[in-house]
Amino acid sequence: MAESVEPTSGYHQLSVTIECAHLRGGSSFLKPNPYVELSIDDKNPRKTEIVKNTYQPKWNEEFTVLVTPRSQLTFRVNDHNSFRKDVIVGEKRFNLFQVLTHYNGKCENLEVTLDLMSDTKNDTPPMKVGELIALLNGLRLEMSALGRTGPHNGGPMPLGPTNSDGMANRSVLNNGVKVRMRLHGSENVVPAMSQTVMNRQSAYPVQQAIGPPPITNGSAIGPPPNGVPNGSVPVSPENHRNGNATAEEPLPPGWEMRYDLYGRRYYVDHNTRSTSWERPQPLPPGWEIRRDGRGRIYYVDHNTRTTTWQRPNTERLQHFQQWQGERAHVMSQGNQRFLYPQHTPPLAAAAPSTSATSPPPPSAAAVTPAPDEEDALGPLPSGWERRVQPEGRVYYVNHKNRTTQWEDPRTQGQELDADEPPLPPGWEMRVTEDNVRYFVDHNTRTTTFQDPRPGAPKGPKGVYGVPLAYERSFRWKLSQFRYLCQSNALASHIKITVTRQTLFEDSYHQIMRLPAYELRRRLYIIFRGEEGLDYGGVSREWFFLLSHEVLNPMYCLFEYANKNNYSLQINPASYVNPDHLLYFKFIGRFIAMALYHGRFIYSGFTMPFYKRMLNKKLIMKDIESIDPEFYNSLVWIRDNNIEECALELYYSVDFEVLGQVIHHELKENGDKIRVTEENKEDYMHLMTEWRMTRGIEEQTKAFLDGFNEVVPLEWLKYFDERELELMLCGMQEIDVDDWQRNSIYRHYTRNSKQVVWFWQFVRQADNEKRARLLQFVTGTCRVPVGGFAELMGSNGPQRFCIEKVGKDTWLPRSHTCFNRLDLPPYKSYDQMVEKLNYAIEETEGFGQE
Repeated sequence: MAESVEPTSGYHQLSVTIECAHLRGGSSFLKPNPYVELSIDDKNPRKTEIVKNTYQPKWNEEFTVLVTPRSQLTFRVNDHNSFRKDVIVGEKRFNLFQVLTHYNGKCENLEVTLDLMSDTKNDTPPMKVGELIALLNGLRLEMSALGRTGPHNGGPMPLGPTNSDGMANRSVLNNGVKVRMRLHGSENVVPAMSQTVMNRQSAYPVQQAIGPPPITNGSAIGPPPNGVPNGSVPVSPENHRNGNATAEEPLPPGWEMRYDLYGRRYYVDHNTRSTSWERPQPLPPGWEIRRDGRGRIYYVDHNTRTTTWQRPNTERLQHFQQWQGERAHVMSQGNQRFLYPQHTPPLAAAAPSTSATSPPPPSAAAVTPAPDEEDALGPLPSGWERRVQPEGRVYYVNHKNRTTQWEDPRTQGQELDADEPPLPPGWEMRVTEDNVRYFVDHNTRTTTFQDPRPGAPKGPKGVYGVPLAYERSFRWKLSQFRYLCQSNALASHIKITVTRQTLFEDSYHQIMRLPAYELRRRLYIIFRGEEGLDYGGVSREWFFLLSHEVLNPMYCLFEYANKNNYSLQINPASYVNPDHLLYFKFIGRFIAMALYHGRFIYSGFTMPFYKRMLNKKLIMKDIESIDPEFYNSLVWIRDNNIEECALELYYSVDFEVLGQVIHHELKENGDKIRVTEENKEDYMHLMTEWRMTRGIEEQTKAFLDGFNEVVPLEWLKYFDERELELMLCGMQEIDVDDWQRNSIYRHYTRNSKQVVWFWQFVRQADNEKRARLLQFVTGTCRVPVGGFAELMGSNGPQRFCIEKVGKDTWLPRSHTCFNRLDLPPYKSYDQMVEKLNYAIEETEGFGQE
């Protein structure tokens, strides 16, 4: 029976079935509510149903539309919102004429896979945000009447019987549009058992007996969903010669492309027996893939004679070149760092509560263990022992790192409130999130840090017998820490010999070979081939260079907090390096050595990481500096009624590491527990904990174990997280003129009296106060290399900003993501100085209202 062919002029009916989409997950844990808008020549859009809360929507909705042979089909995926305008997730447009030309005027059972591209507002190229799969059917046209029947007329060659588009032979029409003819019975359904068995015989069983997620292209990526392909035949060299898939570069040797049962492409690496969603790039010139004695894949760069566990690509090589370019000014920055003079005050002044003698060493024979008496403080931490000298004085031994001290580790760095008189009527004492106490006067509805009790001294004594105001000062805390370091120092020295070309590896092997307590001896650093004596300068250079070496992107150990925050955080993808936990233990030892020996490192960590070192509770506000989008999502949930907004949230979350989507339940059976107004506080608390620890629990433990072997973590309890960063990174000489020149103002002017007072305060402050103020507003005490003009915020370059906010009874507030200081309109210079000092020294986002 002859086939019926429609004339080419006028409108024709085309059946379009929108099947499913696969969207990339963002940093926000709120999943989209996607639907598709289909329009022909930008007219009469048709919409699918809304699928709620998913990155893998499925519609399977059929539309019958009127088209011409040259119609433009536009597929737009939107995210539905009940209270705001719907947001475009991604869209794709293609010309129907190209499909008709490739398939001789037949649109029958054609599966179209579209790369959804984001609509960027800047000049940056659009980014791929996912794929959409649709089915075209029910259209036959006579193409000869259109005058484009072959390549001599400028059109693409149609697919005839000899090069018909089979299951895996896709035609690439233009960038991001792929078409194949779906045979009957090959729809997106689970294949039959016999087909599954055949598929498992045709390739490596990458989903079985491999252990951790497969490593491909420098990424750890799991096998495709449901484990097995859909029986499609890989693209063979013959198909490439005959067909139209030649627009893409050939795969590297040992790679094969397949399709899963949803029609999605994935790639099999027969070299490493692993799979990847991303199309692999050929190795750059001069690179080679090898396998070590344990069968692990690594890559050799013959250009620089180095190796790495990550498969190199263009982006990683660019990051590596950028990292290498920083070496030129690493030491110039190191020479600008300082803290305080390194000489230590007399021991009696450094530790007024102790005698001038140090506690006896752990092996001292003239001591006896103290009786195991129960007290209100509970048991000692693991590895600690309480002992008594012959004269009856108690001291404490840390057997983990062979140190001794007079102070009880359970109360170290804490204030004791024993035998304090009661507060006046109407007063209440509270504690901030950072365990700093303040007082609430319910009579006048005000707050203050000053103790209101009658007869309370202006400078109350702290637990160490010195005035509390001095005890809270950074200089006194630093002297306490230095006293503990000196009293536990060991005689003699240790030699560490390294070469500049292999600095990281040499340092790693020598530090990990030594017992941890040996690292408290005086350091003697030798660079091979460079004669000289180390009187402190060489070791300072070693600490600074090695801390920069840790940033090497080829090690995949640390990453920047985000694109505009250059503080370091642990990389969740570090497991691509099989020895990453040993490296983190080494880095923990190295950081402890820097603190112990009073040396500085090149780049500091994020504030939440310092709080983890201090064993402080992490709060939702801590997320803002490392993931503003995630933080804003939590704030929106906190400030809105999620039941009225019809948000289908559950106690579970997905996140992506190197292309692998990992599912995590915040509670047992969290997928079945819905978030409501009643339990959303608990949900936000669990989300905060999860976000700050996701994928880095083992790495953090290894780091802290290595640190604690050299310096007890109890010694850090004197400090807060900002003081800990000052100790590690030091201070720089701050150019106040450059600071003032590159500042902007909101609701103030340059000549406003509050602004004039502010800069008067900055100029009269010492370097410590300036660094603490800069840290309070921007989140870091370090000035960019190019000065204050290069300050970065969450939206890119953002200058230091002073904004008029609030009443004169308020404390200043800071917004570290935007480098903004909210400065109330104070009535006098003295009032501003008092409030600024409180904000800098005592608070973090705490307002006095």
